[in-house]
Amino acid sequence: MAEPHVHILMGTKNGGMFLADQLASIRGQSHQDWSLWASDDGSTDGTCEALEDFKAETPHHDIHLLKGPQRGVAANYYKLLKNHELDGKWVAFSDQDDVWLPHKLSRAVALVGRLGGRCVYSSRSYYVDQTGERLGTSPTLNRPYRFGNAIVQNVLRANTIVIPPIVTNYLRSILSTTDVAETPFHDWWMYQAITGAGFGILHDQKPGVLYRQHGENLVGAPVRHLRRRARCMADGTLVNWIDANAAAMYRIAPVLTAAAREQLLRFLDWRSQSHTKGRAALTSLGIYRQTQAGDLALRALAQLKRF
Repeated sequence: MAEPHVHILMGTKNGGMFLADQLASIRGQSHQDWSLWASDDGSTDGTCEALEDFKAETPHHDIHLLKGPQRGVAANYYKLLKNHELDGKWVAFSDQDDVWLPHKLSRAVALVGRLGGRCVYSSRSYYVDQTGERLGTSPTLNRPYRFGNAIVQNVLRANTIVIPPIVTNYLRSILSTTDVAETPFHDWWMYQAITGAGFGILHDQKPGVLYRQHGENLVGAPVRHLRRRARCMADGTLVNWIDANAAAMYRIAPVLTAAAREQLLRFLDWRSQSHTKGRAALTSLGIYRQTQAGDLALRALAQLKRF
């Protein structure tokens, strides 16, 4: 069976410092049947010139250079995914500052194919510093990848995601709802929309990406960005993100499974209760984070009337 063509979607903005490494790693994939769709969101540092050079130096691959909407990272990727040429196609998501290991695409396509093409591929990552030196490996997550987790936590990292045609078509069918949604992260929205519709998550224990850690990471590794994550919990940022995502899922409620829809409605009812003292524990609703400590943090926020 011939290898499928994979459309790689990359959002860029002022990524010139690290972009060459990521582009070189795409060119070096063992799976060579790919095209690149890069949407630049207003770079001023030479990123666009680097993309033009890559296009000229890589004539055997289709490389499309587009202008982003300049409404944030999530909106940039939503615009990419809306392209009609992606109908019925394999899609991989790429950041601008990482490095893909040579097996990333080939392994993703093979593993998803073995499972009938009804799941989404993700993988662990090696954390590296700005120079490429390894800092560690992303943690092994032991709790299920389900809608109940996705409601309050994102563990589906966009820089590892590869989606088969049936999932591409599903996500494209609901993209219009993102025009009015203020979702903070496109991968978190995908995690919710995918698990909510009953698709599976295949999380590969073999890392496929060198995930570069630096001062401009929006999220980054849990340990290195622990203080930032704690601040997001304390100042209400996390709660605002969760509420925005829940509102976005409510807009697509008709396409969610009956179980996910009921879980979402119960969560929204839980959030609307003015008296927080008598509320049920989130875990009793099947809503959880990937660690017991994460569950306890949400419970503490609820007790403090901050969630």
